[in-house]
Amino acid sequence: AIAEPMASLGGPHTLLVWLLLLQPWLTEASEDGSATSLPPPAPSGGDAKNRTVAQPPLRGASEVPKLVEFSLGDSQRWGLFLRGSPCHPVLTPACGQVFLKILGGHDSEEGKWPWQVSLRVRNRHVCGASLVTERWVLTAGHCILRDMSSSHSRYQYSVMMGDRKLQGTLSGLVVPVSRVVVHPQFSTSGTVKNDLALLRLRYPVNFTGVIQPICIPEKTFRVQAGTRCWVTGWGRKQEFGPLVSEVLQEIDQYIMYYEKCNGLLQMALRTDKDLVQEGVICGYNSIGKDSCQGDSGGPLVCQYSTTWVQVGIVSWGVGCGRNNTPGVYTETALYAKWLVAVVNKAASLYPVVLLLLLCVVLPLGLLVTL
Repeated sequence: AIAEPMASLGGPHTLLVWLLLLQPWLTEASEDGSATSLPPPAPSGGDAKNRTVAQPPLRGASEVPKLVEFSLGDSQRWGLFLRGSPCHPVLTPACGQVFLKILGGHDSEEGKWPWQVSLRVRNRHVCGASLVTERWVLTAGHCILRDMSSSHSRYQYSVMMGDRKLQGTLSGLVVPVSRVVVHPQFSTSGTVKNDLALLRLRYPVNFTGVIQPICIPEKTFRVQAGTRCWVTGWGRKQEFGPLVSEVLQEIDQYIMYYEKCNGLLQMALRTDKDLVQEGVICGYNSIGKDSCQGDSGGPLVCQYSTTWVQVGIVSWGVGCGRNNTPGVYTETALYAKWLVAVVNKAASLYPVVLLLLLCVVLPLGLLVTL
């Protein structure tokens, strides 16, 4: 019998096979970096059925939040300027846009807040969040670091977007979370500070009429006190009501600077300790409307012309809707540089890892061929 030669283990085809086999590992390496797994918060209710699970889209994802800058002056005359820098996304449509469906001459509720996201643990709603790019979601740091004694994997996190209902419809898009980045100086010691976190989605999402990113303002931007803005979420409607609301709620809030806010909260809690400092902004409503439990991490947004900008992240408050006790929000403008730095680092890591692997695998493939 004549011995048949074995198939070659080298050559360009082998290299291609190696890269295809190692692609999942590469993706995890690029997303994980040196980050450690973070424990999820204790579920606060809101069971939901899986609807549409995201699949990798056919186009690439932009990796940088949209930055907008406003001129100083009266709030009625502020002009919108797009920041002319390399930080602008290349493939992302204009942020902060709403595409409402018109039914019988009235605006439909669907798509009214297309950047609104539900952060979930094991498919249970725990916090609000907002979509800032095709691949990144912004939420509060305390939504992630609530139970430091447990050791759950970040892969139990997912987000739902594109639907104003927590369950019962088929239009919601569910995407698993691949990476969690909490602000390194997040703290609840004495008072809550730097309360924000970024979540990287396993797959980029395609923008639609009900899924759109919200604009993140530049650090130099400051919304004028008294401006009417909106907070949205699936949290409690009353302080002692059900844990979550089935349908997305919207509440108007009037902006208050942290200095005045600190004084009101000091009186409410009968303390002379500073409760809010620079890095937060507050919102109030004269008829007792406020964000509540389950709304944490959600966006506080203001409209300028036809563009919506996220000025705050729901952080904390004293009860819900109490008189003279404004809600406290992380001021997003002050963290714009950190947000861009995190997203840029993740975007640049994958090509580096791929290049390193090519340098290792290519010589091996050539050696086997020889």
